[in-house]
Amino acid sequence: MENNRILRMLAVILLISCGIVSVSLFRMLHNMNYIPSEAVDNLVEIMAKDGILLDRGIVSEKREHRTVYLFDSDDYNRTVAELLGGAAVKDIYAIPKGELLILENGNRCEFTQNFSFRYQTKGTEDVPPDIVDLQYYGTPLAEEMAETTVAAVRNFLGNGSRAFSGGGELRGAVEIDGIWEKAGIEYVLCSRTIDGVTITGNLVLCTVENGIVTAAHGTWCFFTEGTSYSAQLTDLLNILFNVKKHLTPADGEIIVESIHSCYSLYFFGEEENFCLIPCWQITTDIRGDLIYNAIDGTLYTKIQE
Repeated sequence: MENNRILRMLAVILLISCGIVSVSLFRMLHNMNYIPSEAVDNLVEIMAKDGILLDRGIVSEKREHRTVYLFDSDDYNRTVAELLGGAAVKDIYAIPKGELLILENGNRCEFTQNFSFRYQTKGTEDVPPDIVDLQYYGTPLAEEMAETTVAAVRNFLGNGSRAFSGGGELRGAVEIDGIWEKAGIEYVLCSRTIDGVTITGNLVLCTVENGIVTAAHGTWCFFTEGTSYSAQLTDLLNILFNVKKHLTPADGEIIVESIHSCYSLYFFGEEENFCLIPCWQITTDIRGDLIYNAIDGTLYTKIQE
């Protein structure tokens, strides 16, 4: 009897110990993956006292990992031009701040600073240069009304990134921001995402005739030779501390309207190599968008005064 009572007591102690260990492990894992709610609450209150207002609900407590993509820009222009134009490069000419490449089939690609480019098939007239003036491009169409056009544009822009190789899968997508039709020609405005997250500063307008992309211009980073690795992001608590430092207003109030993940381009050295860095985009009502490097918290954008 005595032995049975001791065994029961030991079993109870063991169960209690397992419970304590399980709770401790759960709390440890939670703290590793989530920011303490109380810390976020306190920071939101402190920011409000300084005139920076944000809805507590837009602040994610989850600590995130995201992929960093590294690219080698060696022979970038030739590689992309041949993939887009479907032929080998015949001639290369220097132009202000860039290069003009003429392909053997007569198609042309211009590349200038910060991934600005212009593509034209042989005999195509110049594309109107102002992407912002969307009224020029005619009547808006629903995306489902131009499935062939959308497929042609996605295939065209996707061609330029088919040279990517290296560690990990690169899940990039072309997003359709608008379609217009004018005099039998369709114009498609595109942005892009990677891993479902927007890449800032990538916007291109494609001209489509009879289901073929005959011209394109804008800013677009095509993916060539490269590699990738996973990195833990700086949590939003530290990013918001930086926001507080950069946005302390002299008077009045500033409202933080949204907080989103995004990707931004970052160059190494003399722009020989570049990478896509995970970032946090903080949108405010009167100071515009602030984009922070999500790994080290560096502010990438200038504040609007």
